[in-house]
Amino acid sequence: MTFRAFLPTFTAVKKCLAVILLVAYILSGNEIREVMKLPVLLQHYQEHRQLDAGISFTKFLIDHYNDIPHTDNDEERDNQLPFKRVDTNILTSPVLPATFTVALKKPVIPIVSDDPHPKNDNLIPSASISKIWQPPKSGRIIIA
Repeated sequence: MTFRAFLPTFTAVKKCLAVILLVAYILSGNEIREVMKLPVLLQHYQEHRQLDAGISFTKFLIDHYNDIPHTDNDEERDNQLPFKRVDTNILTSPVLPATFTVALKKPVIPIVSDDPHPKNDNLIPSASISKIWQPPKSGRIIIA
């Protein structure tokens, strides 16, 4: 069988996987809670339409989402509208605060040297380590 035979199935799997990943991404964010409140926005607009039949949806949005408080005595209901207030569950800081200090038990004395490449006299060379850097041998077996 060729790849063309599997192409329709592969395309369907890709679309299904894309939908699953998109739904998982949307549901993982905090904004989905606000999007789920859209029916409350429409219901509250209908409530205002019953009080004032001439109010448009844009006028309703301007009245409820600008900085000037409106006086319709339903503040509790207004706070249920989507994107009306910020509810953040996660606040993380990847850095330590400036007041964070580390107290060492022993003082650390820096070693100052004029030689940029100090010699290490305590190093014992190993024969097995130096074999790594040898060029490859021919296919002959050498018995030592």
